[in-house]
Amino acid sequence: MRTYVRMSFHSEGASPVKVLEAMRTLGFEESMGLHDFVFKWKEPTRIEEVIQMTTKMHEKLKGLNVSYEITTIS
Repeated sequence: MRTYVRMSFHSEGASPVKVLEAMRTLGFEESMGLHDFVFKWKEPTRIEEVIQMTTKMHEKLKGLNVSYEITTIS
């Protein structure tokens, strides 16, 4: 199971390096192609756990002035 995140950066927002550091602290890895980051779940997980993780991501990105889109595939 994987959760993918696509980011939109703004010139008035945080630098991509700062966003990268924030995402790495949550366990995301950089990704090339359609998505910018991927979280690789170790085991199949429930939707509640995905929501908890994305809530942590939302809090971590607050104030960095980035937009994001999340896709989770089992």
